[in-house]
Amino acid sequence: MTVARHCAELMALLLVSVGVAIAASPKDFKADNASVLVPHVQQGQTLSDITYRVIALHGTGFDDRVVQIPATGTFTFQPNDDPSTIKWKFSVRMDGKTAIENVLGEYRDEGRVQCVNGQCNVMTDASSPFYNPAFWGKPIGRLVPGMVWNVELKQPWELGPAGTQTITVLSVDRANGIVVLKREGEGVGPYEGKHDATTVKKDGKTIRVDTKYGKAHWVGQAVFQHGITVSDELLTITQVEVSSPENGTVHAEERQYMSLLQHPNPIPISVAVE
Repeated sequence: MTVARHCAELMALLLVSVGVAIAASPKDFKADNASVLVPHVQQGQTLSDITYRVIALHGTGFDDRVVQIPATGTFTFQPNDDPSTIKWKFSVRMDGKTAIENVLGEYRDEGRVQCVNGQCNVMTDASSPFYNPAFWGKPIGRLVPGMVWNVELKQPWELGPAGTQTITVLSVDRANGIVVLKREGEGVGPYEGKHDATTVKKDGKTIRVDTKYGKAHWVGQAVFQHGITVSDELLTITQVEVSSPENGTVHAEERQYMSLLQHPNPIPISVAVE
């Protein structure tokens, strides 16, 4: 998940609990790779991430529409007697937008569910601070390079529609608990949320256009160490039909890409100015 996404979700969760179904397939996977895929954190430990997300719509007859969402955030892990959950305090800054400090929450169900102030939401983020089996699956057997399995995404998510993706093990360093995984998938339709219209600029004028999302294809790779995300990147390219009275119908392309990088130190949400 992106830190920017965390900020948006945390704000939403403070207002309303929203549940969507995204599940790995098949449901009866049994993991035997706990030392590599399952996170174990300690009270007082911190985890910081730097994230970046871009949404770009390209088409003939209008200017490129580009949205950029950079963010940084830090988790501080809280006392916890339940091994099935990870409790945290989170501070985040979305540069140019907002900052949130010391929000309390937790991850449940192996990271599939995020809760804030008792309001819980199934995680639909493209990435996450931890290995999320809803997106990456729970492989059976010892991880080895070249191993492959499929994961079904039943609902639209942060960077794509419902669909199926293939996970491939690129490398394993079991001594240090590190695995590199590639994911590649496709589906048809918009990413999470209602996206049947947007605005673009043509000749300096802002115009409203209707959008119809077609086939989406995504590919990326992530590095996990003891279940914690060291780095993650993903690119989704979706065919979009854009129409308006001013411009007619245009066959356009939407590119969405994100990156998450673990940072070694806690990241302050503000900078002291002398």
